[in-house]
Order: sequence, then structure tokens, then C-alpha cells
Amino acid sequence: GITLTGFLTSVVPAISNQQTAVGSRIKLERMGVGFTLLTATFSRFIWKTGIARATGASKVPDFNGEWTGYVKTSYEGVIPDDALHASNDPNAEMQRVAATLQITQTWRKISIHLETDNSESDSTGATVLTEDGRWPSLNYQYENDPDPDSASSMTRHYGTADLALKTDSDETVLEGFYYTGPGRENYGEMYFVKSE
Repeated sequence: GITLTGFLTSVVPAISNQQTAVGSRIKLERMGVGFTLLTATFSRFIWKTGIARATGASKVPDFNGEWTGYVKTSYEGVIPDDALHASNDPNAEMQRVAATLQITQTWRKISIHLETDNSESDSTGATVLTEDGRWPSLNYQYENDPDPDSASSMTRHYGTADLALKTDSDETVLEGFYYTGPGRENYGEMYFVKSE
């Protein structure tokens, strides 16, 4: 149990020397501000440096930037020719719709914006997965809003995309698949190259 002597030994000096208590509080506040600034600096800048990666302080891949490519879709409605990707094969089962991804990322947050000629999607949640022996991947959920002048079959919907980050000597690629929820029930592939 606590003895009266032990209690007085710990409490009386703090009461009798308020200056020490105030000094300790100021030190703690400074440490809190310093920690907050360090965390903010790491989250915005340091996490993606070679030093952070070499020391193991960060394994999070850098998805930041603009990505251009296409969404290969199971959508069976009419897609205007000017919305199709240059590599589209009109005789293929699935059409390639030209698209861009804009990814904004810090160490702790990421947002994904996808745009085509007919609609825009924004992420509502995302997860970055890193596992030894596998490509890093970006899995995100999104809400899609079609343009008002789009076909009537283009309705607001929700979906999920899962993209692997692959790098070779020539380019950095995000590729994977997507699927939508009830109301659209489409699926397909996604392929994007990072713009320089």
C-alpha cells in the first residue's frame, strides 16, 4: 500500500516548488510541439526519401502524381469514340476507355481521383499493402459521378479497385482490376502509366 511518508515525499516537493512543475509543463509542451512538427514533416516529405527507405523507417510506396491509361470495361452501353483509348480494339469483348488518375498522398493519407470523358470517381477509403515477395498494391473504394450529359444507363455508383504498382527500367505502372456494386454491376481491368 501507499504510506503517508511515501505520499508526502512525492507530493510535497511538487507543491512547494511550483516553478519546477511549471518548467516541467513547458518542457512537455515543447516536446509535444516538437513531436507534432516532426510527425508532420515525416508524413509530408521524409517518408518518401531514399534515406527513409534505406533505414526501414518507411516501406510505403510513393503513388503521388498523375497516371494516364485506360479502364477496360464490361459496360455494354454505347461509348462515344472520343472517350475510347487509342489502343482500343472495337472488335474486342471489352472496350478500353481513356482515363487519368490523380493521386495525392502523404505517409498517412491517400486520395485517388479518376477521370474519363463521361464520369469522375473519388476514393472514399484506401489501403496500401506491402508484402515481401509481392508487388505493392493500392486497394481503394470509390464513388463515381457520371456527367449530366452521359447516357441514362450511366448512374452514380460505388465500386472497388485493386491496383499493383510495378516498376521496370522504362516506366512505372499501376495495373489491376475493378468492380462496381449493385446498380451498375460492371467489372474490368485498369492500366495506368505514371506521367513524368
